[in-house]
Amino acid sequence: MALDEIRQIKLDKLKALKEAGIDPYPATTKRSMSVDDAIDRFDTLAESKEEITLAGRIMAQRGHGGLVFFDLNDGGSRIQGCAKEDTLGAEGFKFFKELVDIGDIIEVTGTLFKTKQDERTIEASHISMLTKALLPLPEKWHGLQDVEERFRKRYLDLLMNEEVKSKFIKRAQIIQDIRNYLIKNEFLEVTTPTLQPLYGGASARPFKTHFNAIDQDMFLRIAPELYLKRLLIGGMDRVFEFTTNFRNEGMDRDHNPEFSAVEFYAAYKDYNWGMGFIEDMMITIAPNKFKKPFRRVTYKELMLDTGSLDDSVFKEKVRGTLIEPTFVMDYPKAMLPLTKSKPDTDTVEAFQFYAGGMELVKAFTELNDPIDQKERFMAQENMRAKGDEEAQRMDTDFIEALEYGMPPAAGFGIGIDRLVALLTDSHSLREIILFPTMRSK
Repeated sequence: MALDEIRQIKLDKLKALKEAGIDPYPATTKRSMSVDDAIDRFDTLAESKEEITLAGRIMAQRGHGGLVFFDLNDGGSRIQGCAKEDTLGAEGFKFFKELVDIGDIIEVTGTLFKTKQDERTIEASHISMLTKALLPLPEKWHGLQDVEERFRKRYLDLLMNEEVKSKFIKRAQIIQDIRNYLIKNEFLEVTTPTLQPLYGGASARPFKTHFNAIDQDMFLRIAPELYLKRLLIGGMDRVFEFTTNFRNEGMDRDHNPEFSAVEFYAAYKDYNWGMGFIEDMMITIAPNKFKKPFRRVTYKELMLDTGSLDDSVFKEKVRGTLIEPTFVMDYPKAMLPLTKSKPDTDTVEAFQFYAGGMELVKAFTELNDPIDQKERFMAQENMRAKGDEEAQRMDTDFIEALEYGMPPAAGFGIGIDRLVALLTDSHSLREIILFPTMRSK
């Protein structure tokens, strides 16, 4: 049957509900507990024959004649429902059989019992409509044949694929574990602007917009770094922010133009301290994935076999080989213009943490010399003039802030999406971003 035909049948049922004086989209429900609660208290409730009211979506239906079983899912758990003509009465059973479909969200009042197959079940004494669905649930919603539609219609992906939902629950747990770790280590959570008059803090092309009220071009942030450093100048010694960053770049398994990150800064610390801090953090949030000690190697040592120190060569030939947890240290000065130089070298005090062939963390000993920082920005502006669209901009307001004095500090950025992909064994960031960026049809 064509989708339009199915939808028309459902519209006819919707009309019948309204003609019978039944609101197909009521604002309230008499639900007395969740399915999880009912399952947890099942034995006591079943023995007492206490009447309870559950609510959820019908995900499956089976049976014939005067007896129909159905699966009720409220987003937390599933329980079997039983609709019997003898219990519901002729009118109540007719309502269920003729006007209620798979995909509808209903309210079920009744008592709990176990079937001969030991299936926990609620026997309905009354069924009410909470939401009449006008489109059918997909019969099959998994595998590569539907991969694009899964991302475009994530709500269906979550409904039909429990593994997908579990990844996003895990994502939330990872974020909370990172937050708890930082708070335990005396970091203060803060919020800085997403809409910025000048983008900075990373080498990337921005998304540009216009603020009509003040007739000024603005940018979606590519990073919160320069604002968080202003807070160090203001005397906030340890700060962190969970951010959404926007970079006008391509999409692949490791990149999405809108991505989640956490950045944090600790005054009076350096990148050597930072490696130990990240090591402990990773082991705390994922003890089954990470074990001490992590490998430590310099950028130059890794690049010796390639015959080049160029960043693009590193990405093409080296990055994908860093499967085991690895700190790559001491990058060329020109690559990281916000980072403190190592004395008497052409490198900076920076590390990136890799695992599973992905960059997960970027961290520096932060540059706090305003004169040096101004010179670095000028060099970036020269690169921009020669056609480098990802070169960083001269931020004179930030230079002025540095001239008031920023304490020595270590700064960190963690890509949340990549970390979650690694910890959930996902092959692409699109698997763990609820609504990844997609080309319009």
